[in-house]
Amino acid sequence: MHIIINNIEIPLQKKERKIGSEAPAVKLTMQSGQTKVIGMMAPKVQAMITLPQSDSLSTELLEVIEKHKERSFIYIIASQPLDNAYDSDFYSLEFHDFAMKFGVYATDEVCAQSIFIINKEGEIVYREIVANLSDGLNIEAFDSALNEAIKFKKKGHTHENWMGV
Repeated sequence: MHIIINNIEIPLQKKERKIGSEAPAVKLTMQSGQTKVIGMMAPKVQAMITLPQSDSLSTELLEVIEKHKERSFIYIIASQPLDNAYDSDFYSLEFHDFAMKFGVYATDEVCAQSIFIINKEGEIVYREIVANLSDGLNIEAFDSALNEAIKFKKKGHTHENWMGV
């Protein structure tokens, strides 16, 4: 996979993560100074958003984050300090390791703009990687996918499965 920065095609490095695959664990230091390990099993659905530029955090994206932040963990990993303020406990500028592990690393200065939603079991259930750095994220699709992931209830075993029938 690749992204386009200033009309130049740049290949994304390391492993490409697909829907249905296990999310890797990543240790990050948040802007608050807290160290967190994110991306694996968690008590809430997680959304990982990578932003390449200081102006990438739009008002529309902030509205969706605000709407879902009580029922999910929403992390922003940015390659540049953001113009808009965000919760320092869920915001990191340490994008290198995250970007490499999630396959959105472009250069030492920038990562691709992306969203990964990870269910409580640590599985990637939604992925969006913006191909052109000048384009925006699909906010409606993210809102819908995050809502669906939060509302998902894992079904238990059925009597037939339990009995081995």
